[in-house]
Order: sequence, then C-alpha cells, then structure tokens
Amino acid sequence: MASILVADDSETILLLMRTRLEMAGHSVVTAADGQEVLDAVAGNGMPDLLLLDAMMPRKSGIDALRELRGDGHDVPVLIVSAHQNPGDADAPTDLAIDGYITKPIDFDRLLETIAALTA
Repeated sequence: MASILVADDSETILLLMRTRLEMAGHSVVTAADGQEVLDAVAGNGMPDLLLLDAMMPRKSGIDALRELRGDGHDVPVLIVSAHQNPGDADAPTDLAIDGYITKPIDFDRLLETIAALTA
C-alpha cells in the first residue's frame, strides 16, 4: 500500500481521512497546513502521494506544492477542496496536479484514485 501525506486545517477531516486510509492499508502522515507539509517531507522523506487541502492558514496546499515542484519533486498530488469547481480554488495548471477531490469526500472514489496513482 501507499504512504500518503494528508494536509487539511480541519482536525476532524484529518482524523477521518487518516482512519479511512489506514483501514484501507495505507500509511498516513498528517499536516495542519502547508508549512507542516514541507516540514514533514524534510523530516520523513517524500511519500508516495500528497492529499493537499487547497486553502489552509499560514501556507496553503498550493503554496506548499509550488515549493515542492520548484525543488524538483514530482510526487502525485490530489487537491482536496470544499470548492465544487477546480477553478474556484485557483488550482494552478502549471503544478502537475493529478486530481481534484471535493468535500464532502467520496471515499470510494478517493480510494480508487489513490490506487490508480500509486499502482
């Protein structure tokens, strides 16, 4: 199974995502904002997949991804957002985003997407 870094500013969503992903056999690290994403990658290495909330305090998921891509990391990334349209979250097209998941999260769809990206 995959190692996944999940970033969201909601503790409830982080707990729910960690629980569901670990039940599916994945290894999960969580972060509450984009700076914690960068710190986790620096401390633990790059996971197999990033699930990033687009909008978070201190540093957004998009800003963290921009830094990671600038450093040459090409890890698969799914943007998670409450916005129903990817354009509403200002998800840039220059960052090689592999998918877009809307809240509330459809976990069956999420697990299928993770399987396809980490196969």
